[in-house]
This record gives sequence, C-alpha cells and structure tokens, in this order.
Amino acid sequence: MKKNLKKVLLFSLLLVLLSGENKNLALSSILTEDQKVENLKPDSVLVNQFNRALEFFRAREFQYAVQSFENAVGTIENGGVSDKNMIYRTYVNFGVIKKQLGKRADALKYFNMAELYTIDNYGIESAKLVPIYVNTGNIYNEILDLFKAQSYYEKALSLIGDGHSRYLSHINNNLGNNYYNRKEFKVALNYYMKSLSVKKETNDRNIFKTLNGIANCYKNLGNFKEADSYYLQSIDIIKSQGDENHYNLGHLYLNYGIFQYKVKNTDNVLKYLQLARDIYESNFGPKHPDVAICLMNIGEFYGDQDQNLTSLNFYQKAIISELDNFVDSTIYTNPTIENIEPQIVILSILKGKANVFSQLYEEKKQVNDLEFSLETYDLCFDIIDKIRIGYQDEESKLALSSNEKDTYTKAIGIAVKLYEITKDPIYKEKAFKYAERSKAASLMSSLNDVNARNVGGLPVELQEEELQLRKDIASFREKVYEERKNIQPNREKIAEWQGKLFELNEKYDQMVLRFEEDYPKYYELKYKNATIEISDLQSKLDAGETLLEYSISDSTLFTFILTRDSFEVTKKDFDVDSLNHHIEEVRNCLKTNDFAENSADYYKNYTNSAYELYQTFVAPHEKAIANKKLIVVPDGKMAYVPFGVLIKDKADPNRMNYRDLNYLIKSHTVTYHNSATIGFTIESAGFSFTTSKSVLAFAPSYKGIDDSILYTERAYRDKLYPLPYTKEEVNNINNVMEGDLYLDDLATEQNFKNHASDYDVLHLAMHTIIDDENPMYSKLVFTQTEDSIQDGLLNTHEIYNMNFNARMVVLSACNTGDGKLQKGEGVMSLARGFFYAGCPSIIMTLWTVEDQTGSNLMTNFYSYLSQGLKKDEALRQAKLKYLETADPLKSHPYFWSGYVTMGDVEPLYDLDLNNKLVCMGLGGLFIILLFVFRKRMVRRKVA
Repeated sequence: MKKNLKKVLLFSLLLVLLSGENKNLALSSILTEDQKVENLKPDSVLVNQFNRALEFFRAREFQYAVQSFENAVGTIENGGVSDKNMIYRTYVNFGVIKKQLGKRADALKYFNMAELYTIDNYGIESAKLVPIYVNTGNIYNEILDLFKAQSYYEKALSLIGDGHSRYLSHINNNLGNNYYNRKEFKVALNYYMKSLSVKKETNDRNIFKTLNGIANCYKNLGNFKEADSYYLQSIDIIKSQGDENHYNLGHLYLNYGIFQYKVKNTDNVLKYLQLARDIYESNFGPKHPDVAICLMNIGEFYGDQDQNLTSLNFYQKAIISELDNFVDSTIYTNPTIENIEPQIVILSILKGKANVFSQLYEEKKQVNDLEFSLETYDLCFDIIDKIRIGYQDEESKLALSSNEKDTYTKAIGIAVKLYEITKDPIYKEKAFKYAERSKAASLMSSLNDVNARNVGGLPVELQEEELQLRKDIASFREKVYEERKNIQPNREKIAEWQGKLFELNEKYDQMVLRFEEDYPKYYELKYKNATIEISDLQSKLDAGETLLEYSISDSTLFTFILTRDSFEVTKKDFDVDSLNHHIEEVRNCLKTNDFAENSADYYKNYTNSAYELYQTFVAPHEKAIANKKLIVVPDGKMAYVPFGVLIKDKADPNRMNYRDLNYLIKSHTVTYHNSATIGFTIESAGFSFTTSKSVLAFAPSYKGIDDSILYTERAYRDKLYPLPYTKEEVNNINNVMEGDLYLDDLATEQNFKNHASDYDVLHLAMHTIIDDENPMYSKLVFTQTEDSIQDGLLNTHEIYNMNFNARMVVLSACNTGDGKLQKGEGVMSLARGFFYAGCPSIIMTLWTVEDQTGSNLMTNFYSYLSQGLKKDEALRQAKLKYLETADPLKSHPYFWSGYVTMGDVEPLYDLDLNNKLVCMGLGGLFIILLFVFRKRMVRRKVA
C-alpha cells in the first residue's frame, strides 16, 4: 500500500495493571457499589474503586472502567488518602486506560500527575518512574514525536540500570517500534531480537507483540518468507492464550492484512482487515483510533483497485471513527480544523481521502472532485502545522518535514492541473505556496522562534536562562553522541548523561510552555507560518532579477518563474533516474581534485551532464531570465550543484578546454535561498560607511594536529593538512577591509566565541569535519590547544546557540555548504547554523576548496565588495577574473565554482551613498567657510 498509509502504528502498550482483589462485581451499577462503601475511610474507598476499575477493564467494559477511575481520582482530590502507593497506581493505570482508548492528551495528563507525585514522594531516581516513562514514550511514539519518545525510553533504561527488570524487554520492544517508525528497519530488528530473547527466558505472555514487530521489519527489508513465519507465530501464540477476541489480536490481523497486500495476495487482504475491524469494534465500539486505522486501510485497498467511491466511503467512516465530534457520512464534507486534534492518524486518513478524490477526477473528469481534493490537502497542511507546533525537538520536526514532502508535491500537481483547466491564477498561487511550505519548514520554524524570543516581549533574564538551557542540552547530547562512537563506550557515563539530559529537556519544555502562556506575542510570532504573498515577493524583486523556484516529484519538475511584473508556472515530465545521473555526474566531477589523468571521456561526461541540466532547469526559461540576475530556490539534489557551472551550449568533445566553455555564470549572476519566504522576509543587512574594524578573520594552524579527532569516514579521507595560503588570504582581506586577524595559535575556538558578536563580517579560513550521519555534529576546526573548556571544534549545534551581529559570514572552509540532504529541508550544512544564529548572508563552499585558489578568489571578492558591488555580483566577478588568467588545468570548475552566496546579497558598502555624503559634507564645509569669510569681511568694513 502507499507509503503514507503503510505506517500502521505498532501498539506496544505496557499495561501497568498492578495486583488487585478479584471481587467478581456486577457490571450494571457503579453507583450502587459506591453507596455501599460511602462510610469507609478514604483509603478503603480508593482501594475499592481502583479494584473495580481493573475488573471493568479486564472485562473490556471500558466506559465503566473510566468512570470508576474518575471516582478514584475524585477520592484522592477530596483528601484524606494516606496510601501513597495506591495514589501512584491510580494515576498510572488511569493513564494506561486512557491511552488504550485513544485519549492520548488525557493519558499524558495522568502520566504527568503520576510523575510529579512519584518524584515528590519517592524521589527522582525511583524505579516507580519506569512504567510512567515507558508509557509516556509510547504515546510520543504513536504521534511520531520519535526523538522525544526515545528520550523517555532511555530515561527508563537509566533507572533500571544493569538489573533484570521486567520492563527491560518492553523497553527494547518499544525502541524497536521507535526505530521502525524512523524507517531504520535493521536497527529496529536488533531491538526486537533483544526483546525476544528476554521474553523467551521469562515466558512473557506479550511475546506476540515482539514477534509481530520482527515480522514488520522483515516485510520492509524484503524478506517475505521470514515475515510470514513471524506473523503466523504471533497470531498462533495469542490464540493459544484462549481469547480470540482480544484487541491485541486485532493489531496482528491488521498488520497481517497489510502484509498480504504487500505480497500481492489480494484475496486475503480484506479478510484480515475485516477480522481486525470486528475485534476492534467489539472491544472499543465504532469510535476509536484502532477502528479508524482499520477503515483507512480498507479505504486504501479499494482505492488501489480503482473502486474510488467505495474507497471514499471507507475513508469517511475512518474520519467519523477517529473524531468524537464528527458524524457526517457525506464524502464531500470534511471536519474543520477547530474540531481536529492534530494527530498522525487523522492526517493519514485525510491524505488518503484527498488522493482518492484526485483519482475520482481522472475517472469522472468532474472538476469539483479535483477542487475538493485540493481543499482536503489544505486541511492536511493545517494539521501538519499544528503537529509541528507540538514538537519541541528539532529532530522530530525534521522527520515531519521529510515524511510530508510528498504530500506537498501531490498538492502542487493538483493545483497546477486546476490552473491549466480553469486558468484561475489563484491555483498557481496556491501551487507556489505549497512549494514554499515544503521547503525548510523546520528552519523557518526555528527562525520564527529566534524572532519571537527577541521581539516577543520576553525579559532579558528569561532569554538568557533559555539560552543557557539550550547550551546545556546540546552539551550533554554531544557527550552521549561522542561516547557512543567509542569502540567500548562507557555505559554508566551514558546513562548518567542521559538522565541529566532528560531532566534538562523536561525543564526546557516547561519553560517554553510558560513563555507561550505568559507572553502571547511570543506565541503569535513563534507559530507564524504564513508564506510570502506573490505580490509582496514581486515588490521586493528588482527589475533586473528573476526568481526560479523548483519543486521535484518522482517524475515531474515544477518551476515557478517570478519577475517584478510576471508570474508563471511550468510543468515538465522527466526520467528521475536520468536526472539523478546527471546531477551525480556533475557533482562528482566538481568534487574531485585528481586531474593527473583528466581524460577526454571525463571531459565529455562532465560537459554532457552540465549541458543536460541546463536544458532541464534553465533553457525553458531563457526569455524570462534574459539579461537578469537569477535567484534560485532549489529542491532536493539540485542544491548540490551550483548553477553557474551549467553549460549553455554543447561542448566540442575533440577539444578539451574548460576555460572557454559557455558557463551560465558568464551571462548571469546567481544566488540562492532556502525558500523565497526565508530569503525575502529576513531583514536586509543594510550598509556600513566605514571599513574600520569591520572584519574578524581566523586562519588556524594545523601543524602536528592529532588525527584522533577525525572520527568520520570523510574526515579520514580528506585529512587536516596544513593550509599555507589561508594566512595570505586573510592578510590580503585585511589590506582591503581593515579588521582583526587571529592567526595560528591565536585562532582558537575560545577567541572566536569571545569576539564573534562584535564584528560586521566574519571570515573563517579553516578545515571542517563533516558528519553526514548527524549534521549537528559537523565541526569547524580551530587551532588545537590544551584548553580544558573548549576542544577547538565548533559544532553546528554550538553555532545554533550563539548570537551573531554579523551582516555577512564567509565560510572559506571546506564543505561548509555541503552535508546530508534532508528531504523537505534541503542540505543540512554548517551554514544553516549561522542562519539560525542571526546571520542574514552566508558565503559558503560546496566541496573541498583548493587552498591557493581559494585565497585568490577571496582576495578579489573582498576587493569587489569594497567597490560597492552586491555580494553575489562581487563573487561572480571574482570567479570571472580568475577564469581570465587560469591555465587549462586550473580553469576546471573544481577550482573556482565551489563558493556560492546564500541569503541577503545587498552591498556591504554603498559607495554612491558615501560619495553623496562626502559631497554633502564638502558642500556644507564650503558654506560654513563662506559664511565665516563673509562675517569677517563685514567686521573689517565696520572697523
């Protein structure tokens, strides 16, 4: 089934149903039982209510179980209960039942009450916190706040320690669920196998859950034979326990039904899905998330069979089942966003419904079906925004962006089709807004947060407290990350740091909630998610600029072309494998520094791919870009290739000459933005009227550096060789723009942190260590010292927690614009951290820059900047000047095209304004002198 609906939640509920006396109560009247105990002491009343609630739960009379627990909580709140353990058990088990009934917000409320009560009465290291943290983690796992869920599981593990807790197998199972939801199936399988081993030793009745998790992993890894075996084992085990109507059997049937579709046993799909549905409805009634998930999968099955109306009816039933306050069975109605609790389940249902409506249009050719599909996608995007608001962890936000990128792309296709059909410009504007919302949403959220803290009315002392908390969290995360990379990591240290990290995260979450409640302007600014309006964007474009924004689906390229007075969108079908081949071909040619055997085939491959990419991305829009500067908002792998190296004409394969190729940079200035909204809503850096002390430049020494810091594969490959030309580079810059230089032993991390916020321009000529696995731990490498506080490695996460006042940062270090491609966010580079920290303009590198060439380019770049050129034009002129004199070898784009501009490109120095001010000053001085002269002449006449 389609990806967005395959992600069936693996319900790994750890029931904390503690022992209680079996009273064999009649289920007909709770009130009667309460009257019998009205004269008992509060402790006895609570015990009776608690035991009765458990009996109702075991009998699956959930409504009565909830009522009994509500009575129990009321008894606690009335006071007089002295049995602490019973109070603890009440809160925990009520949370468990609320979760089982799909009331996640209520469940979190009671788990939070249980946590606070336990800490107050048993201490912060009490093992009683383990089931609370495990169940809380399960809820966050279900709503795909996966990294927060992981933190709860790891905290529970730290409380268990090395002991053989009965919860250990459950935690490993749930960590398996966590990594399964991240699509890291091999890691998930490893956790499931750990859980299985313990459960076999202890004869755990819940072993079927782990077997089912293993089956799901094998399914996604393509090992269908093993998957089928484990699915059947899990089903047989729960049946053997004597209850063929247990809701857990419903989970197993649901997953097995989905598996049947995966292996194309279509005759069995509905059989198992219907079995699951029957079990869920008999246990929970028609309104429950499990029922909704089942109905959603049935709807998807019919949609894939082109039975669109039947499919839509099941999707509508799924919506009704998921939402308490929605009962409309008409397929052309949707709930309002106000009536939706933003959860992954309802999002998945609505996405499926929107998709089938687009299929219905293809079948019936009724435009209203396509319009309703788009309307439903709009509702999905509102839900995505609200889900993102609920995530505090950056990693969870990034995962959400990745998971939902395809949702935006589908909506773009529908909006463009509606524009083609109706010619109504509102649809192409919608398509552009979807493209914007699909790009760098997490970065935009982070920038909004920074802005909210700065201008949202937060007192300075609270801002400082919040910053310190973020620094402490980042510090402990790094400790855990670095220790885990060791061959024999110290588990005790990791557990200690994870415990501290958990406490800091809890404190930070509470602080943010307090900010949002006490400072409404902060809340408003933080969660502002509006994209830039077309009219506003056009008003900010100069007459000589064209913006090209791209959105790529599996087989279609959408291009939005905007100038000051025009806006168009184009659609082009392409072969994704061919496009990726050309991108990789150009990228590999640009990143290589081995030119000794630069063959004719190598030249032919590069020039052919660079020409094909030009034909795909630029040539269709030559009229709109004629004689104009290009502002490019790339999508996906496009971000790895600088447009300036694309070739406008086919090259002569018999004459290998890189210098004379017709590069796009020879006719156009090119700059880049993460998104148009980010690029044109960040305030311009403005002008400076003096170069005095404006630049802070660093050029470290790498003499005798210890290779032990090179922990990534890429770092070992590249090594930290000395960079002899960096000192020449920063000295040349200082001759153009006066500033302060920190060279060799002075180029330390501590000096950078002490002084960076005091300068207009930051220039860092140094090595980097790129961590493709976890970009937040990519590093700028300063001079290594024996500093006990700073390690000489400035991580991306440290940059995020700094405050810069610089109007421009030049990262003349290797690979500062390179990194892991995060779907829906772009390239996760070091440069991104500087944007977050307040720098509106970044000059960065896309690969390892050759030392001497980089020095030459940067010297000329600053020279052109000092003449009042815009940053992107200054960089272009520096590259063209280099090409004019480069020899045949060093005219290869590897040497000169690695630097690109991102963000604000306004001039640092407005010489026209300077000249006007000088003229005004001289004119003013002349007037003053004339006035003084005339006054003296008058005095002489009087005398």
